[in-house]
Amino acid sequence: PLYTLLLRQHGLSGVYAIGRVQTPTLYMVYQRDRLIKNFKPEPYLELNAEILANQQKFEAKLDPYQRFKDEKGLMIFMQAKNVQRGPQTALIKAVQNIVKKTPSPRLFSLSSLQSAVNQRFHASASETLAAVQALYEAKWLTYPRTDSEYLTKQEFDYLAAKLDQYQELLPEKMALPQTTPQKRYVNGQKVTEHPAIIMTKVVPSSAQLAKLPVLQRQVYDLVLKTTLAMFAGAYEYTETTIITQVGQALFKSVGKVPINPGWQRLLKAKSVEQGKDTLPVVTPGQTVQAVLTTPTKQTTPPKPFTEGTLITAMKTAGKTLDADEAAVLKDVEGIGTEATRANVLETLKRRHYLVTKKNELHASGTGVTLCQAVALEPLLTSPSMTAKWELALKEIGEKKRTPENFLGQIKLLIQKLLKEVPEQFAQKADLQTQLVAQQQMEQKQQVQAAVGVCPICKTGEISDRGKFYGCSNYQKGCQFSLPKQWSGKKLPISAIKQLIKTGETAQIKGFKSRKTGKTFSAKLKLEAGKLRFDFN
Repeated sequence: PLYTLLLRQHGLSGVYAIGRVQTPTLYMVYQRDRLIKNFKPEPYLELNAEILANQQKFEAKLDPYQRFKDEKGLMIFMQAKNVQRGPQTALIKAVQNIVKKTPSPRLFSLSSLQSAVNQRFHASASETLAAVQALYEAKWLTYPRTDSEYLTKQEFDYLAAKLDQYQELLPEKMALPQTTPQKRYVNGQKVTEHPAIIMTKVVPSSAQLAKLPVLQRQVYDLVLKTTLAMFAGAYEYTETTIITQVGQALFKSVGKVPINPGWQRLLKAKSVEQGKDTLPVVTPGQTVQAVLTTPTKQTTPPKPFTEGTLITAMKTAGKTLDADEAAVLKDVEGIGTEATRANVLETLKRRHYLVTKKNELHASGTGVTLCQAVALEPLLTSPSMTAKWELALKEIGEKKRTPENFLGQIKLLIQKLLKEVPEQFAQKADLQTQLVAQQQMEQKQQVQAAVGVCPICKTGEISDRGKFYGCSNYQKGCQFSLPKQWSGKKLPISAIKQLIKTGETAQIKGFKSRKTGKTFSAKLKLEAGKLRFDFN
């Protein structure tokens, strides 16, 4: 109410909601938008090499990697290292071949599934939750609102026993040799209430899956393949590193050659192509040719949030806190919970604080106004307040603090806000600028939404107010309004305009009697600002 009333005093309308989860979440998007808007690209130079060895070319980066702000800095470096642009003789300094293994991705918690589905299919967090919930109710996926990425031995055993049935749902069968539980996925101590989201013992047929809505099919398929990837074994490859010396400078090249695709056959349309990153066979001490280039590049701004990346940011918000606060939020998994984060985003969108454009999230004009209004109260904009409250509640549970003490602290916070916030409104120049812009935007929206001049005060505009049509002079005392629905009939906009302009409508069909339940036709008429039927 404090912020709503202050913003109304400054000429704005509507209600401005503050929440210990939704406001820090909105503020993260606002800050990211501001970083992108204020970002100024800076040019920089690189020093790269193209190496020719045994009739095969490959690229190499300066090692250790370094950027140069200008030509002068680059030239000083090149002179010191005795190198120049263009072709010159080079030497293979070192060659290293290491066999490496990459395990399959972790199993899904709700947050990680929402992030993955948003990235792949651009579905919102709430759409993903609804899809998983439907699959859970069909008994095909386990409980969705889980923050765990682990299984117990019990779940692993039934998955292993049904591998042949799950395989029937894949485009082609593949080897799933890893039937021994691994701690990366199976750890009963890390499963608190519910395990990761996996398939249940009830295996649908391909025909049943084909009848599902598209998103439900996509979600089930992603969970299926991610779970089976745990049995497919690691992706194995040989990593080759070549260090080439040009003058006194070193350049590094890294190539990968697949040995065993493992889980990548399930989760990637194509595995790393054989030979794509292959480097030539060279030996230390071998003389080769190098061509040095100095391309000019530019720094790039951070990317806008998507629902997927924002869900992840909410889950890891503890990274923005000090050690003690972060420890508290680590226990409660960031700000919000697995079950509430999607609802928080939907609330921010419903209140028109966040808008979605091509899967990107941005703060709306109203959202920017709210963020600038609360910007000088860090407790309202960072996860810090949530951390402090969670700690206090935990201490109450442990009998280390009394509820009265907690409520007393809340009262002090409110008194502090009541004293400070009005002064902040008067002093904050960029907020004043934003308030003017918000006023202009609201006035423009009112004009666009206006359906006519108020027949009572004669100066206000009648516009859509959500559940009714009302006068823009309501703050000045004009109480005139018209309902959107009358006696069971949704009033067409043409009828509203007729009422405002002439005081009556033509005959309208479809009204419903409250007493008899029968439908009837009638005109509507305005008398002294009140709506009534006219059967003449």
